[in-house]
Amino acid sequence: MSYNGKCGSCANFEDKDGNPFNPRWSYPAKGYCTWYRCYYFPDESCDGRHYRPRGYITTMVCRRLGLDKEHEVYKTIIGFQKDVMEKDKQYEKALETYDIVGPKISKELETEDIDVVQKIYDTFLTPVTELIKENKGDQAIFKYKQMVEILRGHYNISKEKTVKFKQINIGDKLKVLAIKKNI
Repeated sequence: MSYNGKCGSCANFEDKDGNPFNPRWSYPAKGYCTWYRCYYFPDESCDGRHYRPRGYITTMVCRRLGLDKEHEVYKTIIGFQKDVMEKDKQYEKALETYDIVGPKISKELETEDIDVVQKIYDTFLTPVTELIKENKGDQAIFKYKQMVEILRGHYNISKEKTVKFKQINIGDKLKVLAIKKNI
């Protein structure tokens, strides 16, 4: 899902379990904004002032290595994802899968040994940046997907969505909601 100006499509917006929020999964529940550190409905907006594109792994690796958002690797990869991938329907499925596994890999990298983080940076993020700069977008995407799959396998992270059913009271009636969750 690309950013549409609403909280529910912002990468700073999470469900109660810390997963990327998708208003279709648990609407009308509120989600948590990691930027403002409070709860909002998915259709609210902060006018995009704090929108953060996906880049979960890139962001975590750069953060762990002390690289800010002005660093070339961060700007190039995040910019490519935002300006190219989010605007092209052919990448929609890949981005949906990344929304499931990316945050979980990022969480694992948060406590990973710094040497491993540096190896990810050197082996994947730097070459991806160079490929993007050389206008070899398809090769860059392939290399990034390769990194995601290696890390997903290493941390034993599923890329499947699961569905949980929950009964809620609506007045004097019970309604069953299907809530998709990334477990």
